[in-house]
Amino acid sequence: MSDSIRYFEEASGQATESGRFVGIDKDLPAIAFAPGLLARALVGRNLLASFVSYEPHSHAPLHAHEEEQIFIVMDGEIELELDGEKRLMRPGDAALIPAFVPHAARTHDAAAYQIDVFSPPRKALLAMLEARDQAT
Repeated sequence: MSDSIRYFEEASGQATESGRFVGIDKDLPAIAFAPGLLARALVGRNLLASFVSYEPHSHAPLHAHEEEQIFIVMDGEIELELDGEKRLMRPGDAALIPAFVPHAARTHDAAAYQIDVFSPPRKALLAMLEARDQAT
């Protein structure tokens, strides 16, 4: 490894907040954002991870947003439509969804689980979390 490139460097700045540990099902509130789709969001300053459970025969309709997204399948099969191309995604498959690229996702006969990472944090999901907090 080159001496000029170091992945594990000592911190050269000051932390502005503490890290935290969470139990996804225990600590993160569930948000039903479409029939059969349940998300739990872990929100940071510059990114958001969303842990999404799909029931069989559920779907996220075609949409686009300004946030970049990484879509990672952890369990089951999800048909992802990305900019007009459809592909059956399985555990270990991932997709990069740039800002404003149309995409949709659906399950068929079985449940599935996936992780989304958004940068910056997805505004629509933040608004849903805020509305949920105000209602409780």
